Amino acid sequence: MKYPPALLEQIKARVPLLEEVRRVVPKVQKKGKFWWACCPFHGEKTPSFHIREEQGSYYCFGCGATGDVLTFVQETQGGTFSEVVERLAQQAGLKLPEREAPNPARQAMWESGKDVLTRASIFYQRNLGTAAKEYLQKRQLSAATVAEFGLGYSPDSYTATREALLTEGFKPDVLREVGLALASEQGKGDYDRFRGRLMFPIENLKGEVVGFGGRVLGKGEPKYLNSPETSWFNKGGLLYNLHRARPHFKTGVPVLVEGYMDVIALWQAGFKTAVAPLGTAVGTDQLALLWQQHPSPLVCLDGDQAGRSAATRTALRALPVLEPGKSLQFAFLPEGDDPDSLVQKDGLGAFRSVLANPRSLEQVLWEHLSAGLDLATADGKATADAKLTELLAEIKHPVVKQAYRTSLREKVYQSAKAARGGPRRKADTLLPATVQAAEDYRPAIQGEPAVRLLLALVCRWPAIMPQVVEDLGTLPLTPGPLAELLQALVRAHVAGQSTEPDFSQWLAEGPHATTVADVLLSSGVTALPQETDALQAFQVQHARWQAQQQQLAGRKQQLKATNFLDPHSWASFTENITKNQ
Repeated sequence: MKYPPALLEQIKARVPLLEEVRRVVPKVQKKGKFWWACCPFHGEKTPSFHIREEQGSYYCFGCGATGDVLTFVQETQGGTFSEVVERLAQQAGLKLPEREAPNPARQAMWESGKDVLTRASIFYQRNLGTAAKEYLQKRQLSAATVAEFGLGYSPDSYTATREALLTEGFKPDVLREVGLALASEQGKGDYDRFRGRLMFPIENLKGEVVGFGGRVLGKGEPKYLNSPETSWFNKGGLLYNLHRARPHFKTGVPVLVEGYMDVIALWQAGFKTAVAPLGTAVGTDQLALLWQQHPSPLVCLDGDQAGRSAATRTALRALPVLEPGKSLQFAFLPEGDDPDSLVQKDGLGAFRSVLANPRSLEQVLWEHLSAGLDLATADGKATADAKLTELLAEIKHPVVKQAYRTSLREKVYQSAKAARGGPRRKADTLLPATVQAAEDYRPAIQGEPAVRLLLALVCRWPAIMPQVVEDLGTLPLTPGPLAELLQALVRAHVAGQSTEPDFSQWLAEGPHATTVADVLLSSGVTALPQETDALQAFQVQHARWQAQQQQLAGRKQQLKATNFLDPHSWASFTENITKNQ
């Protein structure tokens, strides 16, 4: 099957060659600009196989093997080219198009399109006249920076660009296909898409021009105009300046800024890791590109309301594709500033100071949840809970969903408690750090006190089951009466019985009555008034239990890493334990 070249380029961009080599070759070392290894295609003791990470290609000086990630996977793992493409596309999260037969004319169009985009960029650079140069000087861009980014100017003429490219031998249909020319609705022939604009070439990860952004210099709308979606230009799958910034991610965090000029001004100032979306909101494909470079890239936005709204949109758009170890940070500029103006006014240090105090993705989501709500009131808390439920529904990964559920529910609880002020309510005194059982009662059934309390709350108030059943599923119970009670509760919920009026009677008199009585009495839940906010109590206790589990896991790791014969190692261990008490 013949696949669209743009799809193959996306696969190469999303599946790092170096990672695929490491699956096959146990030892890969960095020497200078390249990675070196013993060639997997012929036996050797001295590495002659080198990987050009930035270009996504490899070459062996011993046997001459060469190619990219597609050829490497096919040669080392087997399969037809189509099978390899399908495998890597699935790995990269890309949807394959319908199968197409080989099409020589389409391939010729692809190659001609690449050539005409390159020639158009050169044409625009040669037409960088007085008005455009004055604008760039006003923006304090040097000639070296202008040349580095290939900035140019599209003549304010309906056909100047088209005529120049036709003179070079390109066909009219190629100009239309790549988005440089438009067909007249009045039948007067094709005309230029970009006219009287400062031109920004947009490049793929290979540094090839695939499209353009154009900024109007005089009056006119829209202020910025991008190339349309084409076989060469996929707006949602590219980031401006990514190919130039990528080598610098080894020592710096990727920073997503709003526009082309922000990226260029930062680059000139010495900040090399800025990229930008292409005139649209950040999409999931662009987030995937960022996460390939760093587990927690920074999103830098204006500090005004529009910037904060953009941060919220980006945070919400990230939820479906969040995974453990992948997140976002958000930095907000002083109101009225963008990266360009801030650097020109106060220097690069001021911009770095903004980046040094980012907000986490969790903080941005919390601000979205709590904005404009009075959490001291039942209505405010109910609204926050409803928004949280909607937000959690967007998170697909179960571990990430559970982590955000626990953290944000705890924030709702703590904020509501702080908003109420005054003496603590009975519901607050329910959950001390150590659960207090009835003084004269000792549990007959063994189990972790915090887990017993969670089960007791559900047994006393089974109506909360729909809201807490997923949390119950995280409890690690060994086989025995408590695990059997938990299974019975979950089965009753699935069967729709946990909200029936006689379910409490079934708990008190049914096959698990002894276990129910034991957890109720040993946890002290029976002493609580009926009007206790059971759901809130459960959520807080579950959050505390999770925090305890994380702390316990951390201590286990410390124990494994501690050399008890080394006084310094032992002192460090005891200091960490004391600090986390």
